[in-house]
Amino acid sequence: MSSPLLSSPVRLPSEALMQEVPRPSDKASVGDAAKQFEGMLMAQIFQTMRKTVQHSGLFGDSAGARSTYEYLLDQAVVDHAMSSGKGWGLASRLEESWAARQESEKIKTQA
Repeated sequence: MSSPLLSSPVRLPSEALMQEVPRPSDKASVGDAAKQFEGMLMAQIFQTMRKTVQHSGLFGDSAGARSTYEYLLDQAVVDHAMSSGKGWGLASRLEESWAARQESEKIKTQA
């Protein structure tokens, strides 16, 4: 009995980049994807920035409690920023870029 994980083909990162970007039919899904990407990037940057700060000992010596609190705090900040529309503006720039790319590809295919 083989595992489905082992039977799936392994792709190199360069192959994934060369793959054509999926084109969702509605703008809402494009907007959601852009917001999710911006939120994921924000969370990753917060996590990386937090590694540069010395621990204060507020949560004692328990690294687990501290890391859980920091993770939850970062997620709450990101969720609030994304739901209130006060992110970094990356999501709107991504949407504009994707729309421009779709338009240029439509023109190429029509010509």
